[in-house]
Amino acid sequence: MNQKAGETVVALAVRHCRSHFAYALGFNVLVNILLLAFPLFSIQLYDRVLSSRSIETLIALLAGLIIALAFKAVFQWVRGALFVRAAMRLDRLLADRIFAALIERNARGASAEGSQALRDLDTFRQFATGQGALAAIDAPWAIVFSGVLLVLDFEVGVVAIVCTLLMGVATVVNSLVTKQALAETSQATTKSYTFAETNLRGSEAIVAMGMVGPVVRKWRQLRNPSLSTQVKTSQRGVLFNAILGSARILVQALIMTIGVIEIITSDAPSGMLFAAIIISGLAMRPIEQLVSAWEQYVPTRQALRRIEAVLSEELRTRDGMPLPKPQGHLTCYGLYYMPSGSERPILSNINLAIQPGESLGLIGLNGSGKTTLARLLVGNLKPTRGQIRLDGVDIWSANREDLGRHIGYLPQNISILNGTVAENIGRFGMLTHDEIVDAAKAAGAHDLILRLPKGYDTEIGEGGHPLSGGQRQLIALARAVAGSPSLVVLDEPNSNLDGQAEAALVACIANLKQRGISSVLITHRPTLIRDLDHAVALKEGQVVSAGATENVFKRLGRPVVVKNAGQAE
Repeated sequence: MNQKAGETVVALAVRHCRSHFAYALGFNVLVNILLLAFPLFSIQLYDRVLSSRSIETLIALLAGLIIALAFKAVFQWVRGALFVRAAMRLDRLLADRIFAALIERNARGASAEGSQALRDLDTFRQFATGQGALAAIDAPWAIVFSGVLLVLDFEVGVVAIVCTLLMGVATVVNSLVTKQALAETSQATTKSYTFAETNLRGSEAIVAMGMVGPVVRKWRQLRNPSLSTQVKTSQRGVLFNAILGSARILVQALIMTIGVIEIITSDAPSGMLFAAIIISGLAMRPIEQLVSAWEQYVPTRQALRRIEAVLSEELRTRDGMPLPKPQGHLTCYGLYYMPSGSERPILSNINLAIQPGESLGLIGLNGSGKTTLARLLVGNLKPTRGQIRLDGVDIWSANREDLGRHIGYLPQNISILNGTVAENIGRFGMLTHDEIVDAAKAAGAHDLILRLPKGYDTEIGEGGHPLSGGQRQLIALARAVAGSPSLVVLDEPNSNLDGQAEAALVACIANLKQRGISSVLITHRPTLIRDLDHAVALKEGQVVSAGATENVFKRLGRPVVVKNAGQAE
């Protein structure tokens, strides 16, 4: 099904489920029609059975009621099953896209909301296929049942219609009054959850430096507004529900009063009175459903907006014809990057090139743009201007899965994924067992992995076996060099390594060159790039020196240390 102009991804997913909703609407009609079986039974019971004292008629009526209720139960179950299938289909159509979009957002360093959009999807899915959907398809039946009362008895019907309309108006007024408060509560609650989720990752530093109290107080400051607003909204909601409940009893009392008067004055059938009471309850039931659903509607609408905001961002394509494996010819032309909302570029006029199998070192002070350039080189960020190409293929616009399997990346913020060591290094099934072990050996991580409780099958990540910073970095390095990548980008790969592990890193970089793999190494330590082919020095987002490593060091006033016997660093 093609996406229409101006149609959101969520709207398209809902349109994919329209057959489920259409059939559910049809079965809902049957369910509501069969709800009239009990008031009809009451009329016949009081007007025919009691007057005729016929047990046979009573048994026949009871049998008919049982059959009607049985069909109602079946139709109600089918309606629920259709909503469940619609919910599953919405999840299949949206969840993977949202999760992929969140991963890309975090890769760009643009999201602080964690998995909020996935929770938002659950909120929307549950409302759209549950309470909200039932309230929507049942709402017209308030008028239908009031019309039935009008046919059954004109005076009673008029009272029922007037009362139903008044309660409907009261529901609309209540929704308008509480709309802003519910929106503020939802926003404040989301903000407090985001604060908690983000700062839990820094709990080690928080506890060590005695910051638990201040962090909790800050979280309480974010949470208090939502609680105070929620209390006011809840109190108003409880009051409205109490009034609505009393109004429902009052309406039934009025109908009963009118019915009794008609029985006394005009000898009207008594069965009509009991049927009218039952039908009036059916007429007011949709109003109560709408009131209950409204409390979830505003948070659901905000959740929907957040989902659409995530899905509306431009993502790297996953389409296109697979291309041959790149040789590793990396080029940057006129590269310029300025984040959205910023007035100052982080990088400007970056030009560099390395041939297949060559190595490049990036050095510079903090804030010079090294990590941003690394993210651009692997396609996590889209250049504001200029191009980055690998063997002539634009990295941003290339097929993500196809090109990504040929790129190795060790980010500055080491990312260990939830799973086993083998799954982390093997990119969750992309590589063979032999390739995983070879990569671990190349990164100097094989021996430390064997010392883990279950070796390569040890669960790591959040909730898994704890790892030191150096262990995490070596495993992430093994993942970056695993298989046979065409380009490897290492951002501060030695930040957590001791002397022995750093020697393993140097050997790993040399091994990449021997294998003909192009590599880019970003570091604060110039000594790490002394054996690389090229070097680039960045300052405030601009290249201040570039060329052969020895020449760059000479221009910067740093001696190049050559590793020869008897020559000290």
